[in-house]
Amino acid sequence: MAKKTFYIVQPFEAGKRGAIKAGIPMEVRNAADAERIAHRMSLVKLGAIAFSTDVEPESGDTDPPVLIASFGQVPEAVLEGT
Repeated sequence: MAKKTFYIVQPFEAGKRGAIKAGIPMEVRNAADAERIAHRMSLVKLGAIAFSTDVEPESGDTDPPVLIASFGQVPEAVLEGT
Protein backbone atom coordinates (compact mmCIF):
# COMPACT_ATOMS: atom_id res chain seq x y z
CA MET A 1 0.00 0.00 0.00
CA ALA A 2 1.17 3.57 -0.68
CA LYS A 3 2.46 5.82 2.06
CA LYS A 4 0.25 8.62 3.36
CA THR A 5 1.72 12.06 4.03
CA PHE A 6 0.70 13.84 7.20
CA TYR A 7 1.22 17.60 7.65
CA ILE A 8 1.70 18.75 11.23
CA VAL A 9 1.99 22.11 12.97
CA GLN A 10 3.79 22.02 16.33
CA PRO A 11 3.56 25.14 18.52
CA PHE A 12 6.04 25.94 21.30
CA GLU A 13 5.20 27.73 24.55
CA ALA A 14 7.06 29.20 27.50
CA GLY A 15 7.73 26.66 30.21
CA LYS A 16 9.13 27.01 33.71
CA ARG A 17 12.40 28.89 34.22
CA GLY A 18 12.57 30.08 30.62
CA ALA A 19 12.37 26.64 29.08
CA ILE A 20 10.55 26.16 25.79
CA LYS A 21 8.01 23.34 25.81
CA ALA A 22 6.01 21.74 23.02
CA GLY A 23 2.32 22.58 22.80
CA ILE A 24 -0.39 20.41 21.29
CA PRO A 25 0.39 19.44 17.68
CA MET A 26 -2.26 19.90 14.99
CA GLU A 27 -2.72 17.94 11.77
CA VAL A 28 -3.56 20.10 8.74
CA ARG A 29 -4.53 19.40 5.10
CA ASN A 30 -1.42 20.33 3.13
CA ALA A 31 2.01 21.98 3.21
CA ALA A 32 0.70 25.46 2.39
CA ASP A 33 -1.81 25.29 5.27
CA ALA A 34 0.92 23.99 7.58
CA GLU A 35 3.21 26.92 6.81
CA ARG A 36 0.42 29.51 7.07
CA ILE A 37 -0.92 28.15 10.38
CA ALA A 38 2.57 27.79 11.89
CA HIS A 39 3.28 31.43 11.03
CA ARG A 40 0.01 32.58 12.62
CA MET A 41 0.61 30.46 15.73
CA SER A 42 4.05 32.00 16.15
CA LEU A 43 2.39 35.38 16.59
CA VAL A 44 0.67 34.24 19.81
CA LYS A 45 3.07 31.48 20.96
CA LEU A 46 6.86 31.56 21.33
CA GLY A 47 7.24 29.76 18.03
CA ALA A 48 5.95 27.02 15.76
CA ILE A 49 7.15 24.60 13.12
CA ALA A 50 5.42 22.99 10.18
CA PHE A 51 6.58 19.58 9.03
CA SER A 52 5.46 16.54 7.09
CA THR A 53 6.01 12.85 7.58
CA ASP A 54 5.14 9.84 5.44
CA VAL A 55 3.48 6.86 7.12
CA GLU A 56 2.88 3.34 5.83
CA PRO A 57 -0.71 2.72 7.05
CA GLU A 58 -0.51 -1.07 7.32
CA SER A 59 2.77 -1.35 9.20
CA GLY A 60 2.81 2.05 10.94
CA ASP A 61 6.37 2.67 9.72
CA THR A 62 7.19 6.38 9.44
CA ASP A 63 9.81 8.26 7.47
CA PRO A 64 11.84 10.96 9.22
CA PRO A 65 10.04 14.31 9.45
CA VAL A 66 10.69 16.93 6.78
CA LEU A 67 10.73 20.56 7.95
CA ILE A 68 8.46 22.85 5.93
CA ALA A 69 8.91 26.07 7.93
CA SER A 70 10.01 27.37 11.33
CA PHE A 71 8.88 30.61 12.98
CA GLY A 72 9.81 32.30 16.26
CA GLN A 73 11.62 30.54 19.09
CA VAL A 74 12.00 26.82 18.52
CA PRO A 75 14.32 24.48 20.47
CA GLU A 76 17.52 23.83 18.50
CA ALA A 77 17.20 20.08 19.11
CA VAL A 78 13.85 20.08 17.32
CA LEU A 79 15.31 21.69 14.23
CA GLU A 80 18.20 19.22 14.20
CA GLY A 81 15.79 16.26 14.43
CA THR A 82 13.67 17.27 11.43
